[in-house]
Amino acid sequence: MKTTILAVLAALVMATPARAHHSYAAEFDRDSPQTIEGVVVEVWFKSPHVRYYIKVTDEDGNEVTWDTRGLTPVKLVREGWTKDTIKVGDRIRIYGHVGHTNKTIMSILDVTLPDGRVLTSRSVAYDIQN
Repeated sequence: MKTTILAVLAALVMATPARAHHSYAAEFDRDSPQTIEGVVVEVWFKSPHVRYYIKVTDEDGNEVTWDTRGLTPVKLVREGWTKDTIKVGDRIRIYGHVGHTNKTIMSILDVTLPDGRVLTSRSVAYDIQN
């Protein structure tokens, strides 16, 4: 009986992360990458994905806030990022995949920093598929 309960609990715990994760292809359009440029208004350097909120001026002159999302902090730190790499007030350029239904979200592929350095936020899976 004890073994059965433990097995059921283990199965539930293991199933939770799989259920909680989302499909990249369902959320982002891989076929038409875009570039945006703007000023960072908020930094969210924590799991599950690093996020930068960017104030961008659109083609009509309106200010729009974009929700840009990178890989997990652990993966980005391995690529040389830190929580202080991009700060509120920085003007940056982001290249990435825009959301299918929400055109002001973007999955970050590359970021050009104010000093001209380019950082990547690409997963191994992205490189294999492209």
